[in-house]
Amino acid sequence: MFYVMSGPRGDYGKYRKLLNKIRLKDTDVLYVLGNVINGANEGMKILLDMMMRTNVYPVIGSSEYLALPCLKYLADNTGDDAMTNMDDKVRTRMMRLISAGGQQTIFTFRALNEEQREMVLDYLSDFSLYEEVEVGGKDYVLVSAGIKNFEPDKDLDDYGIKDLITEGADYSKKYFDDKILVTAQTPTRRIYEENDPLAETTPNGEASRFDKIYTGSNHIAINCGSDIGGRLAAIRLDDMAEYYTD
Repeated sequence: MFYVMSGPRGDYGKYRKLLNKIRLKDTDVLYVLGNVINGANEGMKILLDMMMRTNVYPVIGSSEYLALPCLKYLADNTGDDAMTNMDDKVRTRMMRLISAGGQQTIFTFRALNEEQREMVLDYLSDFSLYEEVEVGGKDYVLVSAGIKNFEPDKDLDDYGIKDLITEGADYSKKYFDDKILVTAQTPTRRIYEENDPLAETTPNGEASRFDKIYTGSNHIAINCGSDIGGRLAAIRLDDMAEYYTD
């Protein structure tokens, strides 16, 4: 079976709860669409769990892209003054990471031992930009955000990392006639609310009746707002079964 999960954003409890609901077996495959870290405070714990599973394939998101150079710096500068004696370029990166919810990522990474830090850095460096998979005669393209500056005849390998992590998909637009685009950046409540003239925007931190997987126009969107009051979600591509944390 082939599963795709939205990024747990540092929430190990939801991550484990969803794995239990899926009942992931060694013969199954699970793709995790970016933003594994930042937000809650157990991103390192999730990464250490994921890297021990040979059937889990992570796709890079904006959280990992922001964090990786900062974590490399911290791995090379382990002293108590590492956060104060940095040049302006590194400081700017750190501030961007912190403003994106990465303060706990920094703290928990520094708490790892040297071997674990090296393992995490190697693992993050191996996150793929995208994945393509064929299941049940249907072709899927898996990316964290969307495809910026999309061109129908352009090969996916010709897009840069920022094309695939910085801009959410346009869900009113069919990108491929023969492939389904699976994404996990834009909260699905926003997609549903934009298409429902009677819907009121749900404030962050509150659950929404629209915290459910969205499908349409050869799209599957699976970010059901787990970090803004919603649920962590996954979909099984073999039969479109949906899984959620409560």
